[in-house]
Amino acid sequence: MENIFKNKRYKSILAFFCALGWSLAYPLIKLGYQQFEIDGSDVGGKIIFAGIRFFFAGLFVLIFCRIKTIKLDKKDNKDILWLVLLAIVNTSLHYMFAYIGLGYNASARATILDSMGGFFLIILSVIIFSDDKFTVNKIIGCVLGITGIVAINLEPGADMFANITFRGDGMILLNACCAALGGIITRIVSKKMNMMKATGQSMFIGGALLLVVGLLMGTNSTWRITFKGIVILFILIMISAVCFAVYNELLAYHPISKVAIYNALIPVLGVFFAALLLRETIKVQYFIAVVMVVWGIYFVNKQN
Repeated sequence: MENIFKNKRYKSILAFFCALGWSLAYPLIKLGYQQFEIDGSDVGGKIIFAGIRFFFAGLFVLIFCRIKTIKLDKKDNKDILWLVLLAIVNTSLHYMFAYIGLGYNASARATILDSMGGFFLIILSVIIFSDDKFTVNKIIGCVLGITGIVAINLEPGADMFANITFRGDGMILLNACCAALGGIITRIVSKKMNMMKATGQSMFIGGALLLVVGLLMGTNSTWRITFKGIVILFILIMISAVCFAVYNELLAYHPISKVAIYNALIPVLGVFFAALLLRETIKVQYFIAVVMVVWGIYFVNKQN
């Protein structure tokens, strides 16, 4: 299995698979809120929903590791602190900031700001890690990726910079920063212990912390349980379990920039899944955005 993650050809396929899974998660989360009747302004309820998702996602990864007899194999007992830090930054803070910010921000601007996490990660990676270097191709690729993401959200005559607030824009930017720092911490953790087992434990711990925070905040929603709601939640759990496990393994074996650039596909593919599942309108700029992001991915991965 390790050879699959190390292979450069499989890297592109697996990174695209993760982006596809996470882009599907966006409309599924909205459908989940509808099925469980979680009110749009109920931040505590949304955090509880996220906590359930990641708690069980981590549990499933740990069960898989147990079946395959995959051990943590940490080199030093102090390394467990890195694991806890990964859980807090990459799961708890990441998704807590995201759900708070989404409650006070327009979805279009939130999508743009949230997507900056992948580009923040690329910048941090080339600064911190010796196997990742700034190149002209990477700069061109990032510019194309950012432009593509902005293109799917712009509306003629719309003021994208109106009503900027810390609770809205600030929280989404903090969420993007957590995503970037989480990627850096993942790379560090991968050098200290088995990444698959560490991913399971970090999601399990992070999900538990989200549940505690959500319960302390409280929820004012009815939480109606339906079969469709359970199915949607299960799919979200499996998306988190599989995609995070695969993505973190890729970060362990490849330069981060060549993996993180695929995250630019998430909001682009997300609008198509939203059109399919939520019956939202498909616009011409979505197709333009796809072309720009794909070219961005090509340039970042292109050999100089």
